[in-house]
Amino acid sequence: MDSIWTETAVLPHFKSLEGNTKTDVLIIGGGIAGLLCAYFLQERGVDYLLVEADHICSGITKNTTAKITSQHGLIYHKLLKSIGCERTKLYLQANEQAVQKYYELCRNIDCDFETKNSYVYSLNNRKKIEKEAYALRKTGFDFEITDTGELPFSIAGAIGFKNQEIGRASCRERVCQYV
Repeated sequence: MDSIWTETAVLPHFKSLEGNTKTDVLIIGGGIAGLLCAYFLQERGVDYLLVEADHICSGITKNTTAKITSQHGLIYHKLLKSIGCERTKLYLQANEQAVQKYYELCRNIDCDFETKNSYVYSLNNRKKIEKEAYALRKTGFDFEITDTGELPFSIAGAIGFKNQEIGRASCRERVCQYV
């Protein structure tokens, strides 16, 4: 399956850098992370240079699903065990702030973003869902736990996060990730 970005996006092309140059900040990599760094530096008037070995957004970013969420699989129970409740909570809050920042950035540009609920589900292991729910309760995060979804097959359970950002590549009523 080809990426929606490689099928539909018209990306800019830039000349190769020749000679020497000076900059305050060098950004290596023209994927979404590098472009966001450039955006924020530009916004603050910082002298920067972004370099990319191939083409802008041609690496990992070209295969993105455009799902922007603080839900990266069933990770919070693992974080709770390894770094404790306070640091897990800080990680979750930082991710929620990032989702909100994406919303603010996309609010005024035509990029087909929508706010949807995101779900991570397990086909046959309810214990994974219960462990994740326990960790999220410890952080005080508002989530949904469900046994059903709008999936065409049965699941053991799912953890849902409200108001996550979904781009055109993965626009659905609910965005689901199997773990």
